[in-house]
Amino acid sequence: MCYVKYGEAMQEDWNTRLTLIERAQNPDDQSAWCDFVSYYEAFIRMVLHQSQISLNDMDDIIQDILLRIWRGLPNYEYKKEKAKFRTWLSVLIKNTILNHLSKSKRKGRDKSVELTEEAYLKISESDIEEVIATEWVGYLTSKAMEKVSKSFSGYAVEVFTKSLEGISARQIAQELKMSEDSVFVLRSRVKNRLKKEIQILKKEIEFE
Repeated sequence: MCYVKYGEAMQEDWNTRLTLIERAQNPDDQSAWCDFVSYYEAFIRMVLHQSQISLNDMDDIIQDILLRIWRGLPNYEYKKEKAKFRTWLSVLIKNTILNHLSKSKRKGRDKSVELTEEAYLKISESDIEEVIATEWVGYLTSKAMEKVSKSFSGYAVEVFTKSLEGISARQIAQELKMSEDSVFVLRSRVKNRLKKEIQILKKEIEFE
């Protein structure tokens, strides 16, 4: 297992023909698994947070999910119409949560555990898959933005961020003491670079 923390340095071999998931299927490729964890651990945390898992249980469930992924990936077979990775991941996450809640109930924890388990039994894999699909878009964008932010100096990223907040080009120009034309140019450069980085990340790590 690899316990690389989110935000640590990771490999940037964008030239490989294999996706991160395909590389991580090789149990002997420790580097690929570390890359997988560095990307997906934080994302799994986001999904669990949206699923209202308590902070006290979060870390244990995440480690259990990662362990199950590590064990299951070598046997995972991608089929475009029947076995999308996010569907496989949704089933695994739901089953892991239910297993954790069931263990907690057997240990005599408070009544809320049983109620939570009952609620989760009513949730389908497609419900969790929908959460995963929604959260993934935001997560992928934020990861790409991290890379973009390191590529620009000066006010470029700030201009782009302010524009996303709905601040007009005129107001941004006044606040940062630059011309409106400069605002439009910087915003366009960052936007185009962000699109490029998102495509790079999608090619490398996105599940189908």
